[in-house]
Amino acid sequence: MPYSRTLLRILILVLCCIHLTFGFRVQSLQELHNQNVIRQQFEESCGASSLATLLNLFGIKQYQEQEILNVLNQKTDMLSFQELQKAATILGYDTKGFQLSREILQRTAYPLLVRIEDDPRFPHFVVIMNFKGDFLKVFDPNFGEYISTKKEFYSIWDRNHTGGFALVVTNKENSKPLLQDLKFPSEVFFR
Repeated sequence: MPYSRTLLRILILVLCCIHLTFGFRVQSLQELHNQNVIRQQFEESCGASSLATLLNLFGIKQYQEQEILNVLNQKTDMLSFQELQKAATILGYDTKGFQLSREILQRTAYPLLVRIEDDPRFPHFVVIMNFKGDFLKVFDPNFGEYISTKKEFYSIWDRNHTGGFALVVTNKENSKPLLQDLKFPSEVFFR
């Protein structure tokens, strides 16, 4: 009798461990970097992917890059803010383009679609979310989601200290985008 109780306890313990082991999904670093970003499928489709990423932050409808490209008549090369603004308007959003100074960006706590230029021949669109302090979150359709220092970001957004370009998108129901706190991967980097 004591042998069967011990065996039963061990069996219950093993079943509980198996259940707990399969209770969560392990994600790769690449999956984590891409979970909030629509990745670009074409060499020059960063504008469409960034617009889809920004619109998805509202949580109303989840867009894919191809849906935005359909609105843009499949145009991918050298998109302008005006074309992205028109696409967002067709999809039911209000938009406004600005040239923002660093000081204004520092006070902005709203996701923005911005154009960055590491090389002026190849402008690139990304979505950013500013946070208090020295960091901001970048949703890059080419690299995924990452945290950047403002100094690094300014070097490709506002290289000449004249202000960078940004597109603000709001939905017509005035709901706010779903914003998440800035989370660093490990506090080890800040000791």
